[in-house]
Amino acid sequence: MISRVAESCFWLNRYVERVEVLSRMLGVNLAFQLDVDLEDAERWRPLVVVTGQEEEFLKGSEAALADDSERVQEYLTWSEDNPSSLYSSLRAARENARTIRETISLEMWETLNDLWVWLGQRSARKLYHGDRQAFYLRMRNQCLLFHGIAQATMLHEDPFEFMRLGTAIERAGQTARILDVKHHSIGPTASDGDEAPGEVAEWLAILRFCSGVEPFLKRNTAAPSGASVAEFLLFDRAFARSVLHNLDRTGNFLRLVRPPRPSPIGERSQHLLSELRQRMQEMTIESVLSKGLHEVLTWIVGATGELSGAIHDDFFDAPAQGPPGQSQEQSA
Repeated sequence: MISRVAESCFWLNRYVERVEVLSRMLGVNLAFQLDVDLEDAERWRPLVVVTGQEEEFLKGSEAALADDSERVQEYLTWSEDNPSSLYSSLRAARENARTIRETISLEMWETLNDLWVWLGQRSARKLYHGDRQAFYLRMRNQCLLFHGIAQATMLHEDPFEFMRLGTAIERAGQTARILDVKHHSIGPTASDGDEAPGEVAEWLAILRFCSGVEPFLKRNTAAPSGASVAEFLLFDRAFARSVLHNLDRTGNFLRLVRPPRPSPIGERSQHLLSELRQRMQEMTIESVLSKGLHEVLTWIVGATGELSGAIHDDFFDAPAQGPPGQSQEQSA
């Protein structure tokens, strides 16, 4: 398997995952404004912050409009200048799929290409302005359909494993970013569990961002709190979007794509992953809150970014692999 194909498989799923996650966040945030009375600065700006685009967003927005809900949604949905927008992420996903058209299945290509074509039509804009929730739901559901079709139609060999490796790393980082939305909207998490009703509602929204309400309630009978939600999204090894679950999956997929020993390819990636998992396993929610949830989440985002860079160096730009594939920088 040549490095160019492996890298495109890896990034294809990362971009599809970004479209799905951001679609869900925008849809949930839109509904959340009906439940809790928050200023736009507390409701919409955090989504820009956690996508890593606040500085660029503020450059293109007047100060008075920087917290406007419509301006933020337009930027996160349609902006071609925002590399983390739904439009830009879907465009990048389709381009990666196009370059490996012979590797993925016909059904995968048709699902992704149909969504891209639709997004460029007037009907997509009409739905966006007429029924915003339905627009975000369609974007999210098509991404989930893509993942399901890949699972059912691809050979479960190296290309598929690189795709799943990309999904796992992306989910680990995205869950940390989503948890950080709370820090940027209503401040640090209370360590004594004394939280106002608005904060409880905020934690429910965070769970909805991750499709985690039902799984969380199967684990917990009490109302969501900062400590219980953070513990669930960080450490529950059975929840599909928890950080530790996806680090475990990253380890599984990394072992599948590494060549047999004594080849050294993948050693640095494996070492970084092992250190990251070890540190996560040694943590408790009490130690996380004591150190500061925001600080721990920032560290996780940085560590997953470093791991992604190591995977690029080990597999996609390794001298032993022949000509390196085109590098794609993580944009969020």
